[in-house]
Amino acid sequence: MATLKFYLSRYIKKDDERGEIQLRFSGKRDFVKRAPTGIFITAGNWDSEKGMPKGKKNKFGDNCEEIRDRLNQLTSYLIRCWEETEPKDLKPDSLTQWMKDIEWRSSSTPIYINGQEVISNQWTIFSKKRLQEEKVARKVERSKMENQYFLDVFAYFIEEQYKNGVIGDCRHKAYYTAHGLWDRMERYQGKQYRLKEVTTSLMYDYRHFIINEFELWETRTVMDKDGNSKEAYVPKRKYERIYDGYEYVKKRGVEKRSLNYVVVEIKYLIAFWHWLLKVKKLNIDDVFMNFNMDQSVYGTPFFFSNEDRQRLFEADLSKRPELAIQRDIFVFQSLVGCRVGDLKRLKRSNIIDGEMLQYVAGKTKNKSGKIVTVPLHPTAKIILERYSNNCEDSILPFISDQKYNDAIKEIFKLVPEIDRIVTILDPVTRLEKQVKLSEVASSHMGRRNFCGNLYEAGFRDSDIASMSGHAEGSKAISRYRKVSDETKKKMINAL
Repeated sequence: MATLKFYLSRYIKKDDERGEIQLRFSGKRDFVKRAPTGIFITAGNWDSEKGMPKGKKNKFGDNCEEIRDRLNQLTSYLIRCWEETEPKDLKPDSLTQWMKDIEWRSSSTPIYINGQEVISNQWTIFSKKRLQEEKVARKVERSKMENQYFLDVFAYFIEEQYKNGVIGDCRHKAYYTAHGLWDRMERYQGKQYRLKEVTTSLMYDYRHFIINEFELWETRTVMDKDGNSKEAYVPKRKYERIYDGYEYVKKRGVEKRSLNYVVVEIKYLIAFWHWLLKVKKLNIDDVFMNFNMDQSVYGTPFFFSNEDRQRLFEADLSKRPELAIQRDIFVFQSLVGCRVGDLKRLKRSNIIDGEMLQYVAGKTKNKSGKIVTVPLHPTAKIILERYSNNCEDSILPFISDQKYNDAIKEIFKLVPEIDRIVTILDPVTRLEKQVKLSEVASSHMGRRNFCGNLYEAGFRDSDIASMSGHAEGSKAISRYRKVSDETKKKMINAL
């Protein structure tokens, strides 16, 4: 087995009494070599008996701990070189070649000792040859990726982000929605694009397709599986091939989309392109540098009052017990404010002493990882107790997101006293329109109820965000702020 021993050169500089550390490498009887390390130390800091710097203190300008770490890394590196070299390849100057192949790299990190900031250099040893080989390999990989089809690399990106926990289940599905839109655009154009062929103008084509895909659909008479004719909303005959394999799209159809929807889908591609440029460092153009991005517009938030929430909770839904369950879940969400994705993954273990809900918000777990703590409202405790024996580990009996949203709309229809008319911003036309809550209610309304009513009570953004799971300093939370009609009446009466 190879061994290394370090010693201090006999040639000490008189001006600062510093000398270069030398090494003696013993591989076998006929391979004992010496070489300079290129690392210097003050003679007073060197322990000749141990062949290492003395102690851990920094004296005479030397960082003894740092030097010791470098020597240990050098030992490990040279022994690995010895073990990886075949006997037939071993030469008298092998040690010299190994030493010439070394590249030291350092990074500075501030540390605090007794309240004082000290800059510590973290050294890492590399093989120049391997660095060059890896550089060539990365260049080949980048070139290969640049020539791959856009959709193949996009799918690879989605799965890598999901596997590494960067995105959760909901975002994973959402990214594949964007993947499907691009795929259908390519089918519509009759061309598959490689990464290096993607341009800014193609991104405008993508935007145009998202907005106008509904024009590929029509209402016409079709035959069902029993041979009966019926009116159905289906793709136009010449575009049917575009939807091969997209049964879920054919089932629900494609309606006219809002610019907010367009913004979201394009942002997924921006995240993908940023990964290509910054992480994979591909030699491709930044197609979004000169892309004129639309702006999301959300309008005034709508939600119902605490009184209406209680009316909903107390409403008699005994004739529709399946809706009563979803009503309870919706009311619970309105009392804890979490996103539906977080709500559905909550376990009994997230309830602390029956008094607190604690969890990490999935959307911000990789940014802050902060624990969200929400004290449980008395009604929330009643709901949890109501289903304590009906679930295995989940806190409530959840169904699919779409069925949950459909159930919420149906519930509002069954409680007409709170199914009031609200003015909303039409996401397609971006003009106002009046609708009943039962037409626009969804799971996200539970989150709006939570934040909106807390705003109404006069609490600050940061206080609300501590329980809603928004990231610190988030601008998104301001979407839930609304000045009530009662407050406006008070202001008018003050004139």
